[in-house]
Amino acid sequence: MFHLIRLESKKNKLGWFVKGAILANIFILGLLCMISVIEKSEGTEMMKDVTGIFTISGASVRGVFIVFAAVLISKMIIQEFKNRTIHIMFSYPINRKKILSAKLILIVCMTFIAMTISHIVVMIGFIGLNQIFHFTSTISLTPSDFFAGIIKVIMFSLTTAVAALVPLYFGMRKYSTPATIISSLLIVSVTSQSMGPNFSLANIIYIPLALAVIALGIVAFTIRNIERIELN
Repeated sequence: MFHLIRLESKKNKLGWFVKGAILANIFILGLLCMISVIEKSEGTEMMKDVTGIFTISGASVRGVFIVFAAVLISKMIIQEFKNRTIHIMFSYPINRKKILSAKLILIVCMTFIAMTISHIVVMIGFIGLNQIFHFTSTISLTPSDFFAGIIKVIMFSLTTAVAALVPLYFGMRKYSTPATIISSLLIVSVTSQSMGPNFSLANIIYIPLALAVIALGIVAFTIRNIERIELN
């Protein structure tokens, strides 16, 4: 399985994903700085503590990488079925289920790693820049807050990375890239909405967890039926 995953990563040349993640981090960090400046001028500072930063940065990062995951699903799975290039891989003496599983595992791993690293980078970057430019109130980050935040980031990133596979169902119905991307935007609206410091869907772990369970069901159904899919 590890060999198949490595072959998939080489075949799809995923350097664009890394570059896109870096650009996304810069954009999100800039967006957070701009939001904090606007809120400070209006006297409604939401990012005045670690919780506020976690809420907004987490919602932004997860939203971006859910869409990134949908692009990966479209590129690595949907388009291969649509263009019938999957014929080549299915002609090898390798079980179809293993091939599809390797693709999905790679997508989840890349999304999870990118989401986790990006969230940490954005949070630390914003706190560091805030110490210099004073976008908002001075934010103190204790070691206990930092490690508690890391654990929370990992939990949300893992559940969201799995939940990001839900668009697979919509994409596989008619091998449609637009359906895959649009359904990912619906997932973003469910998991990443922030409606103020007192209530935010982005802070409720049960939402991505429930979607992750649904995604696992979709994956199990797709893998189980992969042998029945006609490619002619």
